[in-house]
Amino acid sequence: MNYKFKGVDISKFQPDGSVDFKKLKSDRYEFAILRAGYGRFLSQKDTAFESHYKKAKAAGLKVGAYHYTYAKTVDEAKQEADCFLTWIKGKELEYPVALDMEDKSIQNLGKNKLTDIAYTFMEKVEKAGYYTMLYTNPDWLKYRLDYERLKRFDIWLACWTSEKRRDELWDKPFGIWQYGLDPKFKIDGDYAYKDYAGIIRRNNLNNL
Repeated sequence: MNYKFKGVDISKFQPDGSVDFKKLKSDRYEFAILRAGYGRFLSQKDTAFESHYKKAKAAGLKVGAYHYTYAKTVDEAKQEADCFLTWIKGKELEYPVALDMEDKSIQNLGKNKLTDIAYTFMEKVEKAGYYTMLYTNPDWLKYRLDYERLKRFDIWLACWTSEKRRDELWDKPFGIWQYGLDPKFKIDGDYAYKDYAGIIRRNNLNNL
């Protein structure tokens, strides 16, 4: 793969004050992808999202956002997309926005329905002017989703293993790899293989 941009992803499970964003920046981390919320109600906004956003920006990190889905129908996917768009409205996001699809409560809905849900959410967010991607793992990509229908969206691959084993588990394209816990900061670590900040800015996406 080409040059790797180093980053992390965080949520309220990394409480306010527990992440040293300035240290991340000084250690040459480039980005932080923040959970905006989950579900289909505005009350499910991540309680640390605003604080994480302000502190990451102040430290000079590039920022993305993600939404954790529990949607079981296309209508619920639309409701979730509406919530997500409300939470990220007006925020300048240099990195993609992602649908996080992995929850056990929806994993057995069937490949067609899950693919419909994912596509509906991502298409709606994309049409609102955001660079949109799918976060999931090789099991879901191979057995629970129709990758051929979704492959026009970038993949953020959750695969906590070595690069060699990762490539055995998933041999198709992906843009970001969540490789496991970052050894220094003890939070989820990621590598991006595209210059997302440049792509997004050149295309006037994500409120930039």
